[in-house]
Amino acid sequence: MAVDPQPRAPSRSTLSLLVEAVVLVGASLLAYVWLIPAQTSAGGLGLSPAVLPKFCVAVIGLLIAGDVASRFVQGLPQPTYSEGWSAFFRLAAAVALAALALKLGGTIAAVAVCCVATALALDERRLPYLILPALLCAAAFWLVFR
Repeated sequence: MAVDPQPRAPSRSTLSLLVEAVVLVGASLLAYVWLIPAQTSAGGLGLSPAVLPKFCVAVIGLLIAGDVASRFVQGLPQPTYSEGWSAFFRLAAAVALAALALKLGGTIAAVAVCCVATALALDERRLPYLILPALLCAAAFWLVFR
């Protein structure tokens, strides 16, 4: 009797993958149709200020849809998330912290806080990997939006 040396992780159901896809693609579509137009003006001369955010959200939605389609075509079992809901709540806390920094300190502070908070939420603890991206991103935003 042969024993499998590597225990198999529990796999996710097809319904779980489908619900995740609907939620993520739906959020992208909602941002494209409602959120971005509500937060941007029509603009003046040249491109509308909504062009870049709409492009980014459309690409994100298409990438999510493509990933889900490839998962269904391959038909391989997808492992469950090892951390369950804790990773979701850590990232939600990082986003909330960045939103608070945006309200209190402006765009550049929010970018720096978001970089550090997201890295911490993803279990990065090395100081250079926390500080350097935050400084580089904040400097880039300062150069663009000053």
